[in-house]
Amino acid sequence: MKAGFVSIFAFAWGCLAAPVNQALFHVSQRAQNGFLWSSIGLAVLTALLQGFVTALSFMTESSNYWTFRFRIARIEPWWWTIVSTTLLVSLVLIILSFLAGNNSEAISILALSTATFLTIVQYMIPSWRSRQFVENRWLAWTGSSRTSIQASKAVFCGDKAQWAHLAREVRLSNIQSTPSDWYGWRLWPMRGISEDPTDILRNVDINRSKTLGVEARNQARSVYSTGEDNANSVSLLWGEHQGFRRRVSRATSSMPSYLLQSRPFTVDGYVGDGLCLAMGILGRNKGLQPKNLVFNMSRAVSTAMEDFGTWAPRPNKVLRSYYMYTLKGQYGGLGQAYVDAATELALLLMDIPPQATAAWLKAGMEQQSIISNEEIAEADSDNKAEELKANYESSYVSMIMSLNYMDTRMNAWSINEKLASRPDIICTGLLLKARGANEPPWWNQSSIVEARNAQMDALEGNMWKEPMALLLGLTHWPSGFEKSPSLWAG
Repeated sequence: MKAGFVSIFAFAWGCLAAPVNQALFHVSQRAQNGFLWSSIGLAVLTALLQGFVTALSFMTESSNYWTFRFRIARIEPWWWTIVSTTLLVSLVLIILSFLAGNNSEAISILALSTATFLTIVQYMIPSWRSRQFVENRWLAWTGSSRTSIQASKAVFCGDKAQWAHLAREVRLSNIQSTPSDWYGWRLWPMRGISEDPTDILRNVDINRSKTLGVEARNQARSVYSTGEDNANSVSLLWGEHQGFRRRVSRATSSMPSYLLQSRPFTVDGYVGDGLCLAMGILGRNKGLQPKNLVFNMSRAVSTAMEDFGTWAPRPNKVLRSYYMYTLKGQYGGLGQAYVDAATELALLLMDIPPQATAAWLKAGMEQQSIISNEEIAEADSDNKAEELKANYESSYVSMIMSLNYMDTRMNAWSINEKLASRPDIICTGLLLKARGANEPPWWNQSSIVEARNAQMDALEGNMWKEPMALLLGLTHWPSGFEKSPSLWAG
């Protein structure tokens, strides 16, 4: 952009001493001056405004104001269109001035035309081409998050009204937000709670639980059940559905800045779109024990998923080794299974259409289904803790299956609730079976059967069965497992 600024100011400087010679058409001296100074004014104003926006972008990145930076990026295509349009108008005006007699301005015309077409080709067109990625990056980094909280604080967690009540009651002056939380400037007031729920809960007076607490039933859609009565921590799901304003995950603090750009590339020059989106998702959905997440990837499984999934053939599969090496450096401490899941997620997000990614993220399918968790928690069982543990530990397999075998009828403009479903209950059953557990008493209850059938209907075709079973530790898909009623012993 520096070359563009130099060209614009070179044009303005050259115009100031432009003499008047021959003219292609005649206008008054006042009109000539109007053309000239209007062109100069537009060019200089555009340069100043663009300098401000460029400085603002640099400031937000260097200060880790990533929520504000991602918001700015969403309007950059329109901004570059406005800049290009004003430069074109300025170019037309100086050409008119030249044709009207100021024909010593050839150098000025050359400078401005260079700046104009540089802006169009190098900035405006690429910004429009990357707008879908920028929008998906916003969705991937600002969606609902899972956060560990003290089990004793779960009583305060409820719906939008409850969180709004808590935000009003706590001493907000005690809350110190991190730089990435800053929403930035806006033209009108924004709805939603700006504070982080952990900050709110930290400032809640535990002695006021009788007045601020909510019934356990109302906690169900925000706190994941573990089935353990003596658990010290529980996992809170929070986001727009609980009344919070969208903001970028604090996981940006552990991200290399080159992967957070609007056109990310790795240090080796590979396109980093998939890595950026995957890390945004993984920064929000780990849960309490990510080391225990099950994902038994093998070459046979990866080949089956690449060749027979919804998005086959997957051209970016050749990046598997490179992505695995990169993600192992980021997530290696969480175990190989987690790295394998992260690799598969990043590769998938490179291969599938941006519209499909947007639909998947808008439906919240990157998160463990809290509805399925609630259904299992409310069912009668003597082995509930192990069943809920399997529900969580199989959640990454469910996530990858929902993405790799997504029904192609999903779209980003109108979310079909029947298709926006992860196979969480199916994966829970397969993992329990792989661990030698007996059939849960709720497995063939009508509500569970209905939910299980809906989850299978949301997957494309039937080629997902074998990879799903293998990823969860079985040697093959159990015969009759998909039937209603399901044959557990098959």
